[in-house]
Amino acid sequence: MVSNQGSDKSGKDQRLALQSLPTTAALENCLQILESNSPLNLTPVTNFARQEFISRISFLENKISKMWLFKSFVQLGIPPLYLFIILIIMSGLMIGNMYKRSVYLLCNLVGVVYPAYKSIQTIDSLSTISDNEKEVSNSSTVIVNEQKQWLTYWAIYGWLQVADHWSNWLLEMFPGYNLFKLIFLYWAQDDRSRGATLIFEKFLKPLLQKNIQNNNKIDSFTTNQKQRQTLRQRQQLQYNGNELYNQQQSSSLVSEPTPEEIWRRDTVVTSRENEIKPYRLNNV
Repeated sequence: MVSNQGSDKSGKDQRLALQSLPTTAALENCLQILESNSPLNLTPVTNFARQEFISRISFLENKISKMWLFKSFVQLGIPPLYLFIILIIMSGLMIGNMYKRSVYLLCNLVGVVYPAYKSIQTIDSLSTISDNEKEVSNSSTVIVNEQKQWLTYWAIYGWLQVADHWSNWLLEMFPGYNLFKLIFLYWAQDDRSRGATLIFEKFLKPLLQKNIQNNNKIDSFTTNQKQRQTLRQRQQLQYNGNELYNQQQSSSLVSEPTPEEIWRRDTVVTSRENEIKPYRLNNV
């Protein structure tokens, strides 16, 4: 009984939410009619459409319905559904015209405005968490994921800007390069797809781990080489010290005079003293 009441309440809340978003409600009714009248099971396709398209349309409709200009037009008697469709069509025409006139400006606007806003939001949330140390354990994972997302995105955007230096060559090889770049930037920065995080997890993280392992191997090799070099130096110093000691010992053993040499040296000294004595007496 409780489960039925809960399901009825959630369904009522969903209907009230759809009434406040008429465009989303109209698209949802179209999907329900398609599911009920189709002979095939289209539930996977319709669920995919709800998740990827209708959820985004409802998000935009919710944001636009809170704008002052939109409310003013609704008060004039224009239905919100028609107003939202007209706004979507005008936005599409404006983006298409900008794409034809200055695709480089459009790519920069798409690639910079929203990511810069989200990056500033991440920095602000990081500063507020540092002020409230109690909430660090609950929000640290979210902050790390946001930093990973936007730091990777800016690295990807920087490489795309470098690739734009050879845009003429790229346009010759890939005629739809600019359109592909717009789609790729939207996919990389979108909150649902989070393409930048996916690129980091699938491609950049394995490369970084491989480089870290290679650097650790090089560091260990250099430290082992230094240890072997210092060991060789110590062994060489010890060998040189032993050689010097042996030379000193051998020289001390060789330099000891024999008794005959002592006798000859004494006789030479006494004979010289005998020769010098008369000279000293005469001088005195």
